[in-house]
Amino acid sequence: MTTISKFGRTLLVVLFLLCDFISGQSFPSGCAYSSTTGIPGIFTCDFTTVTLPLTFNTFSSPYPQRLVINNVDGQLPASSPSASFSGFSSMSTANLDTNFPASLEIKCVSNGNLLLFAGTFSGLSYMQELKITNCILSGGLPNNVFSDFGDLDSLIIDGGSINGLNADSLSGLNITKLSIPNALGMFAMMNLALNTNTFPSGFFYPLSKVKAIILDNLSTSSAMSLPTDTFTQNTNVETLSLSHSSLTSLENNVLSSLGALNYLNLTGVKWACTCDSLWILSTISTESINAIGGPVCDTPSDYQDKRATTYYYNMCPQDDACRGTPGVVLGGECITYAMLFGDGGANVAILIISCAILISVLKTRRAVKEHPREVTSINISTRGYRYSRDKKEAEAKSTEEPSGLRWV
Repeated sequence: MTTISKFGRTLLVVLFLLCDFISGQSFPSGCAYSSTTGIPGIFTCDFTTVTLPLTFNTFSSPYPQRLVINNVDGQLPASSPSASFSGFSSMSTANLDTNFPASLEIKCVSNGNLLLFAGTFSGLSYMQELKITNCILSGGLPNNVFSDFGDLDSLIIDGGSINGLNADSLSGLNITKLSIPNALGMFAMMNLALNTNTFPSGFFYPLSKVKAIILDNLSTSSAMSLPTDTFTQNTNVETLSLSHSSLTSLENNVLSSLGALNYLNLTGVKWACTCDSLWILSTISTESINAIGGPVCDTPSDYQDKRATTYYYNMCPQDDACRGTPGVVLGGECITYAMLFGDGGANVAILIISCAILISVLKTRRAVKEHPREVTSINISTRGYRYSRDKKEAEAKSTEEPSGLRWV
């Protein structure tokens, strides 16, 4: 047999297998399949033409690992008149392609309504990401509505509105960084309207392993309030974003449980500046938190649109490093008179002052390198969730920051 004929036979076999794969592919009426973003591809089902429930065994070649339901305007029932999903508990995680997360996205039509129930997502425990886009959740988030997922890497609600949050809305849900490409461990509510100005006590408690909480551009019924116990159980949070929210202040100690917090995004927050409300600046400094955007004063009028640090530095008493003990402060350290003029005081004084001057120089050099004035962005995901700010918002009208504040 010649080399050409061998190649021809091999090519025929490949074409036969490919045709067999395509012919074996199936999905429900009202759904379509596309592999343009990779294989396994995405099944997209049109809510206006598909018949519920979506049944697992009507999908094949590949398994429904990546699923989108679009043009939604109505309910995804749990049982009556039918379930929304049937048989999906048969999906084995062993069948997942590890190059892609298992994902479900629900997209509403413009001003489309979405009614969810406890049990809506029954059988979908294999899913790793959930995104709800541009939906009016007129029934709010019922208790235990996401509990069927068990573990998720991310839950994102982007756009639309939510008419009611309950203390147990997230009960039964665990958000954590999973072993998937570009894992996030993120809960996000963005660009949407709430019919309240706060979150019920305990709302975030189930998310004890979440790494990032994003509450960006939320329109609330009045100025947003976050009670002291809001994040009590979220001890693993590394990123907290409150950008462009209606916050005017934060309750003292609301961040006290966030021992792992590294990034705090306050871009676009209009602060009611008082010395009491700016306790957060001291916390940012003492806890070495990277503050993004920094709060800007809305009141008092003399400081409107100026950095809160300007008000704080000009108007608020600064900590006394010597705490009332007679002495001098050098390099942020207290040198008491007793240290300077006690036994052997002259030599000790020279040594201490030299050390203090060296520390001051080092701190100044470090501050120049580490405390730039503008923040343009923080990238908390490689999948497009990028939180950026207009450079104009970064323009500080003051020329000096309190010692120790970190702006990245």
